[in-house]
Amino acid sequence: MKLLTNIYQVGGPSLTHFFDAAVYLMKGKEGWFLIDCGTPEGYEQIKENVKKTGVDPAEIRFILGTHGHYDHVGAAHLWKQEFGCLLYLHELDREQVENGDSVKTSAALLYGTKSEPCKVDGTIAEGDTWEGDGFTVEAMYTPGHTMGSVSFDVTAGDAIWGGYSEKIGSNEEAWFETLDKITARHYDFYTFGHVNPQLIADADARLKEAKMAFANYYNPWFKTFYETYRY
Repeated sequence: MKLLTNIYQVGGPSLTHFFDAAVYLMKGKEGWFLIDCGTPEGYEQIKENVKKTGVDPAEIRFILGTHGHYDHVGAAHLWKQEFGCLLYLHELDREQVENGDSVKTSAALLYGTKSEPCKVDGTIAEGDTWEGDGFTVEAMYTPGHTMGSVSFDVTAGDAIWGGYSEKIGSNEEAWFETLDKITARHYDFYTFGHVNPQLIADADARLKEAKMAFANYYNPWFKTFYETYRY
């Protein structure tokens, strides 16, 4: 689905497999790229959605990962194998992806599967930029959900509304600092890691309310995704 000129959402809720986080396709100055790439379960449908935008998946040059979790970059090894895509992540989430650590990547904990080891080709740091066709993507270091979490301009990844568990590398103190950092900026709109295709307006007020609500009451009954719950 087209969100803005040269920016599409091609994976995530209502679009592909229910394991998939939101996947964004963007046109760069030197070719197309993805922000996150979803899971192996959703890989084929994400490719089809890319084709529906008129883009050949072979034109995708690289993937910018918001963090090293299965739902966000679990399919990176498939994109690399089929199309030679490069994968970029923050240094602090690199090891778990390259080692295929199925606990740290949340693959085993939430999805009942395993992560395939995947080489990370380069790292993402605060202030890194990528030139798009009519826009610039800037990285913000936003730890908390994991210590290697980053956000990119209009998408906050799981820095907003992500789950918390020390097993997946969450850190409450760092996350509070991240929310201070995000709400110190002005945004016309935003989107995040698990949302139907949309740009969310009144962004400043919504983000400030998310910050106010953070850790008011942790949910110990967060449900796994690979099991069916009757109630």
